[in-house]
Amino acid sequence: NKLKGKNTMLTIQDMFQNQSKIDEGVLVEVSDQLWKLGSLQEIKEKVSEDLFVVHVGINMIGNWKNDGWWCLICEQAYLVPYIPDVLKIFGLEEMKTVFESIISLFPEYTTFSNEDESYYDIVNFLQNAHFKVNDERLNHISIEKRKAMVRLIHQRLDRLEDITDPLWGYGSQNDGWKSVLDFIALKI
Repeated sequence: NKLKGKNTMLTIQDMFQNQSKIDEGVLVEVSDQLWKLGSLQEIKEKVSEDLFVVHVGINMIGNWKNDGWWCLICEQAYLVPYIPDVLKIFGLEEMKTVFESIISLFPEYTTFSNEDESYYDIVNFLQNAHFKVNDERLNHISIEKRKAMVRLIHQRLDRLEDITDPLWGYGSQNDGWKSVLDFIALKI
């Protein structure tokens, strides 16, 4: 078992040093093992900073590959606060800038949690100007301003997808895992 006792922090070396070839299957296996430690916050407390970056990177890219950025933001909200730092560490500055410009459209009071009912109101509000929302704070925003916000978020999402696809899409270098694999190679 690669998962150590409670008092020892797991590292990249613990999870990857004995792997002869690291590919998507190995990355998914490592991520699955880390999820057994608990929530993302619990994992963060139990693993080294570098291994946490790898874990967020695996989940960010894997979820993007499934359904794109908007679905990742909507359905994997707990990842959102960590994504800008991971993109920066991976040297993906343009992607980080555009991602942050999307997140900047969320209200200041947003809690990026799929456990928070108001989060779904916020993403529905930003997804489509005609979706009904219950949050009165959002309902006080004029329809004109809301339409402008929806248009802007879609423009920025399109830009982010355009930047991301050549790097992470299928057929890209290492089938999209290059950023994670390069980071692991630097650290082991």
